[in-house]
Amino acid sequence: MCGLVKTALLALTLVLTFRAPAAALTTRDMLGRPVTLAAPATRIVSLVPSVTEILFALGAEDRLVGVTDFCDYPPAARQKPSVGGMVSPNLEVLVSRKPDLVVATTEGTREETVAQLGRLRIPTYLVVAHRVTDVTALVSHLGELTGRRAAADALRARIEQRVDAVRRAVAPYRRPRVLYVLWPEPLIVPGRDALVTELIRLAGGESISAGDGDSYPRYSLEAAVAKAPEVIL
Repeated sequence: MCGLVKTALLALTLVLTFRAPAAALTTRDMLGRPVTLAAPATRIVSLVPSVTEILFALGAEDRLVGVTDFCDYPPAARQKPSVGGMVSPNLEVLVSRKPDLVVATTEGTREETVAQLGRLRIPTYLVVAHRVTDVTALVSHLGELTGRRAAADALRARIEQRVDAVRRAVAPYRRPRVLYVLWPEPLIVPGRDALVTELIRLAGGESISAGDGDSYPRYSLEAAVAKAPEVIL
């Protein structure tokens, strides 16, 4: 009997000692590419200012180990280590931060940078956000990737409630024609597929460049004036 007890205890010890590792976390980024992490990310480099802001809003700012020079909101984001610009971050500095997740964007990060991160086997989540629904989906994905799902659900609900409140508030009024200047020289404006174009409409305006096929077309000053904007932002 004593031998059986010892054998059972030994077997139990082996089971507890050599438990299978926790299942990896796998999701898809906004291009549909699989992104697999061993566990929720704890060392994130954000190459997208809006993602940096969302991570702070989720209470996951302690996971941020690197941001870009353009990540300036909330003000505390400026205290995070910088890896350089959005388009061409300093890859050596980025790698030195030992990230377990990099968040980049198809509209700001060079394809070569994304390819280099892939060769280094650093999990990279690519953001593509043209609509408010893309933003709320991104909030949910970041909540999943950081293990902050409850905070993400709450933030998503607040965003959706605020958008709905603004939509109802501006509904009775005429829509002014809006010129939104993303960059002054050369003059770059939001096109049909830009998130800003939808935000202008939700806020009660009508972007003069909403019909342009490119996401961020370039305008001459004469072309902008010819469209007779009533509001310039």
